[in-house]
Amino acid sequence: MRVQEGFSPAEMRHWVDEEKALASREIFYDPDIYRLEQQRIFMKCWLYLAHESELPNPGDFVTRTMGEDAVIVARGPDGQIRAFLNSCSHRGTLVCRADQGHTQAFRCPYHAWVYDTTGKLVAMAHSPEYYGNQIDMAAMGLKQVPRIESTHGLIFGNWDAGAAPLKQYLGGLDWYMQLYFNRTPGGMEVLGAPHRWMMQANWKVGAVNFGSDGPHAVVVHGPITDLTLGKGSRQLLTQMLLECPSISTGPTGAHNGIIIETPPGIPPYAGYSPDLVPLYEQHLDAAHQTVMARMFSGVQTTFPNFSWVMAPVSFAPDQPPAMFLAARVWNPRGPERTEIWDWFFVEKEASPEWKQLAMRAGVRTFTAGGTFDADDAEAWAGISRAIRTEGGRD
Repeated sequence: MRVQEGFSPAEMRHWVDEEKALASREIFYDPDIYRLEQQRIFMKCWLYLAHESELPNPGDFVTRTMGEDAVIVARGPDGQIRAFLNSCSHRGTLVCRADQGHTQAFRCPYHAWVYDTTGKLVAMAHSPEYYGNQIDMAAMGLKQVPRIESTHGLIFGNWDAGAAPLKQYLGGLDWYMQLYFNRTPGGMEVLGAPHRWMMQANWKVGAVNFGSDGPHAVVVHGPITDLTLGKGSRQLLTQMLLECPSISTGPTGAHNGIIIETPPGIPPYAGYSPDLVPLYEQHLDAAHQTVMARMFSGVQTTFPNFSWVMAPVSFAPDQPPAMFLAARVWNPRGPERTEIWDWFFVEKEASPEWKQLAMRAGVRTFTAGGTFDADDAEAWAGISRAIRTEGGRD
């Protein structure tokens, strides 16, 4: 395979022309480039795993993926959060088949090897003599993700033990993340299990869309924008997009997004729950308050595959828009196939009524059956259909 043989510098320079802002179509379908990404990106970068509200107690766990690798994320009896490859050290099968839960141990369904929530092998169905006394239980625990760090309640993992710290990797993006995930004293919580669905496109298509493609919003989402924000919203949104600040942060400028500010004449904190505004003012410093008070919407991608979107929407003309926050991971499942995992977040202090309203706004817009995602899905699938042919390839 070309991954083992290596690519020449000239070949790699052909993939992306930074000066002209051009990318080869190869990067969205070539299987060798895709495999190289698994090795050089997903084994080296900080990847989003879970939110701390999903693991409040010792013994709580969720199963997630890091690139193509299935992992278990668990809070141990010492309160520490760890992550492990979801693969038995004996014969390699999946140890845990549940999406989430609470347990004292994980029991492999194949030969009943048992691992505690710190990843240690603690029991086997057969005695050590059955294996010729060749099993060193202390060395046969689940393979641990060596680096786990969190910021603003968001838990990230990295297979690279020598990677720079998470906050150094995020750079200035960490400041902006507080506007979304840490704006009240209690922080945010996840509303239910993640929504999951498959997309017929390369994992980078969605990540790039969320990170740097503001202009598509008033084209592909035009009719639904008028419906959810009011008639004539497209023209206003177009002007707001032209004037909105873009965000490019991190050591290499790899994390990208935009913040859309409310136009003059709109009251501060438009779309947010009025009951939460005093908490924002209590928890955020003056600089964060200045930005958030005018933040009408925001969309961001943290390299490589963690994105979020926040916006106010309403599906009833007699109801004011409600702000929702959705975060997602673009899980690679092949050169032209992506599994999307999508969560909704809300302030812990929010009223039950507001939580329901925010959840409903998000589900009706940014899920597999959501209005905005349905628009995007057709466009993204069209990319794969168009570039996989001989005429469509480079």
